[in-house]
Amino acid sequence: MYFRLIRPSAPDFLAHLNQIKPAFAGSDTPKAEFDEVKSMVRAKEASFYLLTGKGIKLWFISRVQDGRYHIIAMTGRGLGEAASHIIDRVAACGYGTITYHTYRKGMRRILDKFGFKQV
Repeated sequence: MYFRLIRPSAPDFLAHLNQIKPAFAGSDTPKAEFDEVKSMVRAKEASFYLLTGKGIKLWFISRVQDGRYHIIAMTGRGLGEAASHIIDRVAACGYGTITYHTYRKGMRRILDKFGFKQV
C-alpha cells in the first residue's frame, strides 16, 4: 500500500484534483464545495492523498478537526480493501477517531462497516 501526498506545487496537482470532483456529486453546490476544498489544500489547511495498491486507487482530502481525523472528500476504487490501511495509518499518527462526509450511499455503507463516523 502506498500513500502519496499530493502537494499543490506538484506538476500533476490539477490532474489529480480533477479526480476528486465526483465526490461532490449530490451536493446542492458541487462547484462551490470543490473550490472550497481546493482552496483548503492550497492553503495547507487540508492534505490531499493518492492511495494505491493491488486493486486500489483512491484520492482523498482530509484534515485534523477537533482532534479527529476528518475525511472531507474521497473518490476512486478499492475502498473496502483500503479502509483497514487508512485506519492503521491514522492510528499510527495518534488519532483515535476518523470522521467523514459523503454524498455517496455506497461509500457511507463501506465506511460505517469499518467504524468510521459520519458528521
